[in-house]
Amino acid sequence: MVHRRRRPEGGVSYPPIAELLPHRPPMLWIDEVVYLEGNEICCRLCIRREHVFVTDARVEPLTAIEWMAQTVGAMIGLRDRDSSQLPRPGYLIAVPEASFHVDEFRVGDELSIIARCAFGDDKLASFECRVERSGETAAKGRLSVYRTPASGGPTP
Repeated sequence: MVHRRRRPEGGVSYPPIAELLPHRPPMLWIDEVVYLEGNEICCRLCIRREHVFVTDARVEPLTAIEWMAQTVGAMIGLRDRDSSQLPRPGYLIAVPEASFHVDEFRVGDELSIIARCAFGDDKLASFECRVERSGETAAKGRLSVYRTPASGGPTP
């Protein structure tokens, strides 16, 4: 199972993020999965100039919602791989709560995005998320996600 923390000395490794998400640059923000443990995942990203929504080396805080959604997608992608399921689309259907604790993000910022599944099932779930910069909470949100029903069996 992939549900272990990656140790700094090299313990667990995860597949490239592009294998877990349908996004491609410049919309692919997440760089890597740091850990997946139980109902919680942590991903890392470094803001680069070529990312979409970067203007004058700055990013509006609202973009953190997309980072949270991609982190949730990485968790679901890992779980699908772990259970040999075919990937299927997921949709962000609501953001009932969000708060932003910074005025902007900047090119070069190293961020950690943590998402925890608060409740739900394989089709509809709610996630508590936060974005950290230098160990401080920069944004928080609660995301509701819907996934299309599974159609077919496990991958060969």
